[in-house]
Amino acid sequence: MRDSFTLDQIRKVSLIVVGIGLVIGMTGAVRTGSIILSLGASIIVIARYSQLKIKRNIELFLPLMICIMLFVLALSLPNAR
Repeated sequence: MRDSFTLDQIRKVSLIVVGIGLVIGMTGAVRTGSIILSLGASIIVIARYSQLKIKRNIELFLPLMICIMLFVLALSLPNAR
């Protein structure tokens, strides 16, 4: 049995999670959709950063901060339905 997932498998699952978040957000549950979307997008960012040969901090922190801000915005939405 395999001990861990490959980065390609993690990226595919993350893309599916982002797609699910988009569908949930479009059908009316904006808060839940954006939380799922931000979590999936942050996993994609981390997976891509780990594959880079030349690692620059801005390529990790900027997209990750955007995902965190989306998460915080989703939590602060009043009456999100």
